[in-house]
Amino acid sequence: MFRDNVLNAQGITPAEKNRITALFTNAFIHDLIFCNAEQLLQKIQTIYNCLPVLSERYCLEYYLKDINLTTTEANTEAKSQVGKEEVKRISARVAADLQALSDVRQSILFPTIIADLHVATTPTMIKKILTKIISMKLGNYNLNHAEKAQFPLWVSGFDNVFNYSVMSKRFGYEITTSFGFNICPYCNYEDIETILGNDAASRPDLDHFYPKSKFPFLAVTLSNLIPAGKRCNQDYKKTNSMFDYVHPRINGINQHRLFNFHCMFDDGRNSDNLEIKLINQNNVLDKNLELFNVGKMHNKQDVIDWFIEFYDCYQFILNGYSNNIEHILDDNNLIKMHLHVDVSKPPSKGAYQKLKIDALNFLSGRNYQMAD
Repeated sequence: MFRDNVLNAQGITPAEKNRITALFTNAFIHDLIFCNAEQLLQKIQTIYNCLPVLSERYCLEYYLKDINLTTTEANTEAKSQVGKEEVKRISARVAADLQALSDVRQSILFPTIIADLHVATTPTMIKKILTKIISMKLGNYNLNHAEKAQFPLWVSGFDNVFNYSVMSKRFGYEITTSFGFNICPYCNYEDIETILGNDAASRPDLDHFYPKSKFPFLAVTLSNLIPAGKRCNQDYKKTNSMFDYVHPRINGINQHRLFNFHCMFDDGRNSDNLEIKLINQNNVLDKNLELFNVGKMHNKQDVIDWFIEFYDCYQFILNGYSNNIEHILDDNNLIKMHLHVDVSKPPSKGAYQKLKIDALNFLSGRNYQMAD
């Protein structure tokens, strides 16, 4: 497959073939498929730095990562003379930076864009081009058919080399079963349990943490595959490049408290008198929590209903059997029986398990640890 789609592709130059064969040795391909999650970003950097034409075709945000242009600059006000001059200054700087990048990497797309910047005569024309560049830099731009057609056939055929479709059909159930996840690791809410059996077989999505549309060489890399809920995978994450986000196999929710509970039950115990808020973790995990809407997911009605029932059980024991509350809190089995919190269950096995542990700690004033 690699030889047919890449090395024997029409139009490939001897220099390109030499660079590709020097990088994609059998040992490198094996390591690419079986590397651990901590090595994924390094693999991306190695391949895209060695073959920048691939990043220009599949991941423009990586290709343009060193270009200094912000959304604010692309939207610079140009009604005043000062604003018009600022737009021209930004345009000249970006054109020079793109030219330097294009010279080193022998760019396919950007000579035309650079030329467009040079001939643009009005701030409106310039800002339109800058907006296109910032869209590329942010990963929001999809190449059109004409732009894709400019790339060599070996580049265009690269997304057929590492065939996820074949692998998932053959090994998809085996992969999702091996994880043992019943709950989506991104949100700790959605059910993703794999069901086996000829008549009822069902498995969750296998999300590519680094999306295969932008990193086709990671399409069958095992550590890049994450069983995930449909909502998180298809509705929230989509084709986000996931640079600067937390890979759930490397890091994730820890023992630090994540949820805060604002209860105003003097006027009645109902959803209107309860607000569950996320506690800022002050690290890269906060980006995951925002991307996957974890705060909103944990304010859904079933979660609110669970907390109110949990709160009622706790208050009933505290008010009616105050001598027994400490005895119950000392025994995980009694906690499960009376308060409906299974302290021994890891988040991969129970929906909103982290919230349940935080709620238990919130009411009891203790520090129960989340199971691994």
